[in-house]
Amino acid sequence: MTEVDALGAWVPTETNDIENSELWSLDATLTDYILPRIKAFRRMKRHGYPVLGKDIDTNSNSSSADEELKEAEWENILFDIEKGFEAHKKIQSDVVLGQAIGEDPTHNVEALHETMQKGLQLFAKHYDHLWD
Repeated sequence: MTEVDALGAWVPTETNDIENSELWSLDATLTDYILPRIKAFRRMKRHGYPVLGKDIDTNSNSSSADEELKEAEWENILFDIEKGFEAHKKIQSDVVLGQAIGEDPTHNVEALHETMQKGLQLFAKHYDHLWD
């Protein structure tokens, strides 16, 4: 059994096995799949974090404060990824429900789009860092 099977995810063996309804709004289908897993990934006790950017410290005297800052940076990235997918879901649900998201004073459509873009860009940038 693979990890994907353990999560209860069905993996089609042929492209013909995928329902057309899943493809009509593939972005919504993928968000519905990814968002709960990002949330679970953030909640789980992870045993490490990736080395980000050019901040590789070759000095063996790096302090625990430095390590905490690097870990906090990773947590912030994961938070922004989660918020990006949540913004996408909110935009999609408002469109599906026929609500004009620009008319609701409780949220700003431009802010939702900015949050979504930031999160999705971080997801793409750090896709290969989503491990434990």
